[in-house]
Amino acid sequence: MNNADNKTRAGTAGAVATVAAAMRTHGGSAGVQEAACWSLVQLTFKDAENKTRAGTAGAVEAVAAAMHTHARSAGLQEAACAQARACTNASFA
Repeated sequence: MNNADNKTRAGTAGAVATVAAAMRTHGGSAGVQEAACWSLVQLTFKDAENKTRAGTAGAVEAVAAAMHTHARSAGLQEAACAQARACTNASFA
């Protein structure tokens, strides 16, 4: 999602919080966790408001929990690391 307007719409519509909720609901599914992490990467990359929404929605904690639960899933670990970078790196604001 490179369109800033759509990213804003998604955030305003609750997409960030919904993705975080899906991670909590489907914690046992590595596939859902990986897809959710990549979604959060797209939603938070260079979007300060969605980064704040992710923090408020508990996305950071959900990503950390996914990394612990699915420690052997390389794909999930890659997605989670990318999400942590996109959400916390100031140069990606």
